[in-house]
Amino acid sequence: MPEYYNAYSPAQEKRNGLIKTFSWMFFGLLITAATSYILYATGLFYTLLSGPIPLLLVIAQFGIVIAFSSSMQRASASTMKLLFIAYAITLGVSMTSICVVYGLGTVSIAFLVSAVYFACLVIIGFTTKKDLSKIGTLCIAGLIALILSQAIMLLFRVPGTTRLLSIVGLLIFTGLTAWDVQRANQLMNNTIGETQEKFAIFMALELYLDFINIFLYIVRLIGSNSNRN
Repeated sequence: MPEYYNAYSPAQEKRNGLIKTFSWMFFGLLITAATSYILYATGLFYTLLSGPIPLLLVIAQFGIVIAFSSSMQRASASTMKLLFIAYAITLGVSMTSICVVYGLGTVSIAFLVSAVYFACLVIIGFTTKKDLSKIGTLCIAGLIALILSQAIMLLFRVPGTTRLLSIVGLLIFTGLTAWDVQRANQLMNNTIGETQEKFAIFMALELYLDFINIFLYIVRLIGSNSNRN
């Protein structure tokens, strides 16, 4: 019996860690979606648009991400979970504008497409034997370049092609998502207790952000096609 337990326990612990990771990711998406829908359905979002609230939301999101990233060593898993929930709520407030701009129909279709696309990337991340770290590094470099180019275009009012930028962004997060799934699978090896809880919530945020960005690029692509028609 002890031999069986020792052989079985690491695999079971890894499975538990991955279940926690994806459970928290889905929970975060649920919080964000519920927050956006409530604000959109009740019209409270328009009230929040006034004053410095949008700027405060952006500052709060950056602060939470910084605090989250630096809390791996010092903070407890419970603190990280609270930061994750707070981030999901603030992002839900910000993303209500997507419903306003594109409408619930387009947003719903984009969400379903994103879910199927994300599920395919999860399968690839779990099953591929290829080390995706180099691809992940290239995608991070590409993401930085994309952000800088968008900032420069905005600063100098250079007209950009929404469709092209969305395709590039989607390709970048395709690589990042598959890499993050592979990382989550690797990080859960030989982790238990508080350490596992922290890794699970950390990777949940990574995958949550991957899904959100995939969704945003897909909704822009679908929205741009609708506007053309």
